Amino acid sequence: MPARTNTWLPLFALFGVAVSLGAGHVAARLAFANGVNVITAATVRSVCAGLLLLVLLRLRREAVLPLPPAFGSTIVLGVLIAAQTVCIQVAVALMPVTLAILVFYTYPFLTGVAASLLGDERFTPRLAGALLAAFAGLALVLGVEPQPVSVWGFLAALGAAAAFSAAIVLTPRLAPGLSTPLRTFFMLAATAAIFVAASAATRAFHLPATGAGWTGLAGLTLGYSLGITGLFLLLPRLGAVQTSIVLNLEPVAVATIAWAALGEALTLLQVAGAVVVVATVILFRTTARQS
Repeated sequence: MPARTNTWLPLFALFGVAVSLGAGHVAARLAFANGVNVITAATVRSVCAGLLLLVLLRLRREAVLPLPPAFGSTIVLGVLIAAQTVCIQVAVALMPVTLAILVFYTYPFLTGVAASLLGDERFTPRLAGALLAAFAGLALVLGVEPQPVSVWGFLAALGAAAAFSAAIVLTPRLAPGLSTPLRTFFMLAATAAIFVAASAATRAFHLPATGAGWTGLAGLTLGYSLGITGLFLLLPRLGAVQTSIVLNLEPVAVATIAWAALGEALTLLQVAGAVVVVATVILFRTTARQS
């Protein structure tokens, strides 16, 4: 019985990751509505995520210096995370937010295909069904309706999906000699360095001037730092495909938290979509244990 419980612990932790990332997105709405711009949010959250990993490494008494030979490989992961952040913001600027998010959530499909091509997991009818069901549920949760699409916005959202999928698939393969916390720290440090440099170059970094802005910035930073750190620490244990499927819960968490905290109404279709996504995640995990 204990062994069975332990196999579910990383999955429950990943549920927490989805909720944390979702809470960060809700807080970001407050931050952006009170003067915080994208470059400021991206810089602060990536720096704080790196610092969180640094604290974890100190608690583990794991040294960062001297830099290991595999350090260069982790920079690739940091660039991919930075590219995902930039691309999704471009997509949101060029097309409706819900549609941009839905296109971005094609990344579980890309992850499944990539994992299959690399020999990590077979792209079975069960996997295809789970991916399609989760995607359909997300379309309901997001309330996406047919509408004209910006080609460049679509490509940007798809680019974000490809970058994030690549980061998920490549993480266990790059720098395998490094511990998971150390590899994650180098990855997030590279992302932070990119945004710090971008902030300096554009001079667009501006801290909020109001209490609401600070609250939103603190909330999005905390949610992102805990979420992204937990995600890449759990990824080697759960695998790329299962991680991607569970992360379909993130938009569900956004809708639920926005309803509870901001009083945003949920339609019956959104609730039905949320049920579909949650049921798909649980069913995929359950059938995986039985197969």
